[in-house]
Amino acid sequence: MRKSILDSITEEKREIVSQKLEIIRPILVFEKAKSGDVKAICEFQEVYKEYLVEDKTIDKVTQGELIDCISKKYGKSTRTIKRYLAEYKKAENEDFKWGEEGLIPRSGEEYKFRKDNKQIIINHPRRPDTVLGVVNTRLDDKYIPIIKGVIEKEFLTLKNISYSQTYDSISALCVKDKLKVPKPITIRKMLDRIEPQIKARMRLGAKAARSFDDVERGFTDEALFPLHIIEIDHKLLDIQVIDDKTGFVIGRPWVTMGIDLFSRCVWCFHISFEEPSINKVRKALLNGLLPKKAKQVYKTRKDWDVFGVPTIIYLDNGPEFKSSEVRRMIEDVMESHVIYRPVKTPQYGATIERLFGTLDSQLIHSLDGTTKSNIQDLGEYNAEKEAILTLDDLKELLSVYITDIYHYKEHKGLPDDSNIPILRYYEGLNTSGFPDYVLDVEKIYMELLPFEMKPYTRDGITFNNRIYKSQDLIDNIGNRDKKYKVKYDPDDISRVFLYHPITQEYVEVRAVKPSYDELKGMNEYTFKKLKEIRKEIGQKKAKLILDSHDISEAKAELRERTEKKYKANKSIRKLAKRAGIPVTVAEPETIKSDSSQLSLEEIIKKASKKERK
Repeated sequence: MRKSILDSITEEKREIVSQKLEIIRPILVFEKAKSGDVKAICEFQEVYKEYLVEDKTIDKVTQGELIDCISKKYGKSTRTIKRYLAEYKKAENEDFKWGEEGLIPRSGEEYKFRKDNKQIIINHPRRPDTVLGVVNTRLDDKYIPIIKGVIEKEFLTLKNISYSQTYDSISALCVKDKLKVPKPITIRKMLDRIEPQIKARMRLGAKAARSFDDVERGFTDEALFPLHIIEIDHKLLDIQVIDDKTGFVIGRPWVTMGIDLFSRCVWCFHISFEEPSINKVRKALLNGLLPKKAKQVYKTRKDWDVFGVPTIIYLDNGPEFKSSEVRRMIEDVMESHVIYRPVKTPQYGATIERLFGTLDSQLIHSLDGTTKSNIQDLGEYNAEKEAILTLDDLKELLSVYITDIYHYKEHKGLPDDSNIPILRYYEGLNTSGFPDYVLDVEKIYMELLPFEMKPYTRDGITFNNRIYKSQDLIDNIGNRDKKYKVKYDPDDISRVFLYHPITQEYVEVRAVKPSYDELKGMNEYTFKKLKEIRKEIGQKKAKLILDSHDISEAKAELRERTEKKYKANKSIRKLAKRAGIPVTVAEPETIKSDSSQLSLEEIIKKASKKERK
């Protein structure tokens, strides 16, 4: 696998890289804006307008003035900021578009794993059960309650005492306890490790906190160029889907979509029976970043040319969207901005909701098997009996509809003189230029994968009741204290990828227990169900490693149980489809031979006729 230096560093250092990048990013955007880049001008005016003091425009601001403003905001010297910028550009010239590799700190390589390293847990002054952050220190244990107390009771309060006053308080308590007073720089570094958002909220109050509120940071809901703002959300589709082999109804799938607010074109699209999750968001982001190849895969008449790296991703407040993993993917990997819609304000997500409504009214509610949005609209219509589409059929139908129909229909939300989504998208590109594209598909795939830190012992890597091993990693065998970054794909658990710190490459490590062949193509959901079966029949304890024989037996047992319940239980049918369990049962009589023989193109025409009626 391709080298990735960023994956060789600890999470603490990765956080430092992110902080440095946050400091110099306004300068990077500013430089592009100065060169006449329209997208950069818009981005700076929206995201970084706080630096346009005294109502100055970008052309009236110098880089020196900008660096001075950044210096005041972050408490960093201008010399330090310039050094960050130089290190970023040097690395960028050596490794295209990965300048953050130059921001990796070079000191304290093993700091995180030192035996004398300790953590000070910082709690909310008025809500002791709430953890605000963690500060690392190598000071003696005797200092910890003193520093913790001063930070919580004095520093993180509206008294807003200075760094020197905080140091004086700590010094006085140390003298009282007959402890050697720490150096001022030691205390200052500890205070600097507290997140700026936490310090602003606790020390400066609600007004300052709003500067860190994503929906208050100057972002406009009016996108100014293609891929300026992408709005993403999930929806449970109003249609029953059948199994492609048995013909039985499985249930309703979930779709995750992202819409380009400038053109109203669809940027990303993912459909499956998997409920909203971090993994589903990851797959949708990957779909948006890369070319769709709709003409090649689905024989569409037009191309689906909407792809690339957006400036802003606008998200709902679902737990999967608010997760640190999704923020890492968007902010660190894609280098885009994240904003969240205000809680209990559905009007802020109106654009993506209207897209879902359009899909319902113009396609989904006209297809056989639709459940409609309101059960009263169904009348005597039996959605399950009328269902004829498989998940793959629906995926193809939606792809064809989006590419050949939706993108070419007039949109009421667009200006009258440019109200065709795809045409507005192309017109916007003529003004702003093309968005940034992903040049290394393998690298972005690997960067977006989740990871865990795992040891490599004589047994190999133990991960979720499975063992992975590789002959290429014999020299890496060690004790459990030494851990490596291990990336994994929840949709294919037959292998994981270990980052080798010496070669700085990812090594594919295949499953040995159960075997690679037994697990190939299996997802985490299926394996979890198989473990449950083994636990139920009492032949293995849940925490023991399953071997290939166990997996084979569990598969057979799960298949037998599924077949017995398949006809009567729709949830079992959905489980079978998501888990990829082959089921052999007689086809139901409810499938109509005339409808099931229709081509997808004929189904779209049929849906259009229903819509006109």
